[in-house]
Amino acid sequence: MGFNISAILKNRHLHSLMGNVVMAFFNVLSFALLVRILLPVAFGEWVLFLATYNILDQIRTALLQSGIIRFCAGTDTDNYNQVTGAAWYVALLLTGTYIILSTILFAFSGNLFSPTWHFFLGSLGIMTLLSLPFNMTTWLLQANQRFDKIVQVRVMQNGSYLILLIVLYLLQQLNLHTVVYAYAISLLLTSIYCMFFRWTALHTLKHRNTAKMKEIFKYGQSIVGSMLSSALLNYSDNLVLRTMISPAAVAVYSIPQKFMEVIEIILRSFVATAQPTLSEEANRGNWKNVAKAFSKYTGTVTILILPFIIFLLLFINPLVKLLASSSYLSAQGIIIIFLVSAILYPIDRFIGVTLDMINKPNINFYKNLLRLCLNVILDISLVWMFADIKSVAIASSLNLIFAVVLGYFLLKRYLPDLHTSNIWQLGWQECKQLLNKAKGIGVRFKSNQS
Repeated sequence: MGFNISAILKNRHLHSLMGNVVMAFFNVLSFALLVRILLPVAFGEWVLFLATYNILDQIRTALLQSGIIRFCAGTDTDNYNQVTGAAWYVALLLTGTYIILSTILFAFSGNLFSPTWHFFLGSLGIMTLLSLPFNMTTWLLQANQRFDKIVQVRVMQNGSYLILLIVLYLLQQLNLHTVVYAYAISLLLTSIYCMFFRWTALHTLKHRNTAKMKEIFKYGQSIVGSMLSSALLNYSDNLVLRTMISPAAVAVYSIPQKFMEVIEIILRSFVATAQPTLSEEANRGNWKNVAKAFSKYTGTVTILILPFIIFLLLFINPLVKLLASSSYLSAQGIIIIFLVSAILYPIDRFIGVTLDMINKPNINFYKNLLRLCLNVILDISLVWMFADIKSVAIASSLNLIFAVVLGYFLLKRYLPDLHTSNIWQLGWQECKQLLNKAKGIGVRFKSNQS
């Protein structure tokens, strides 16, 4: 039994899942605390600010994360050091740009924004600096498939943020300004933690060279466009709601988005483990295995999320009250739309990841750009016609269908061995293997206990 349990505990899929469960658990608790303490208008502003920060963070992530995984996976130590050093240098340049722009906005745009957003804009640059070491750590750990350490990093960041919020609440000092301070301090503490254990590989800066920097930047710039246009989908939803309805509408719309964390836990876990696998097969030019890996991961995740979608649909009312309060029950219709659409999340996400890993990020960018344009047009048109928050959810679902159809057609051009039937067959086979393993572990555990 000891051998089997040890093997399970060292499983990279389990570690990736644990990391996302930990992150979602603390995020939900933080969300539940803030949604109950802050007024809907204030909470809506916080959601939009956090989305703004995440866009800057995702630009940096897009520029570097996939490149690190793409060029580090399965390579020798010298190449690893050169790629990592080059990534650090590019990251520092981009973060420095963020700080300069944030400072300029804070210094010269006081009359253009409300006092709240003036404060928010001044905080963005420093927050991207505080998060840089721990972000670099997670990318490098993912490239090395050390998801066990990623769990520690996420516990540190999300756990410290929740603790700080609780302390502020007990001291009756919880407001928009102190929430930002708490988030920034949690980023700082996590970065210090990563540097203490030397997971950041900051020493590789001395190994950087111009060729590797150009290679990473060239590869990453197309992914930036793809990830940015993808991130702007939710951001455009929130911006349209805030502008055409009210900030409180953003708060209501954030409830179904938090519901989707259950789906995202599973999806992010498999995406994290799929990226190195897809990258290694693509680096070898084994396109048949790339198609097989895409089908297996897509089918597995689609099947795995079905029970969770059904469970959430059955218990929407009590779950909304548990997550937020009865005042947010108006979000139920939006949640239903989101959950029904969620069945397409896996294929949409893995299409994008696979295009990036086979060195076609430009194709993924154009796909996401078309999707973003369609989303904005639908958002504005439907909200203008119906003045209802559900209009935005319907617009998101329609452009999701568009993205899946277009994305699959584009991916099949480069992976001719890709077939929709394989998605279900390979996914079902993988799920049966996972189930059999779980049953076997349970039987052995019971026999050893007796």
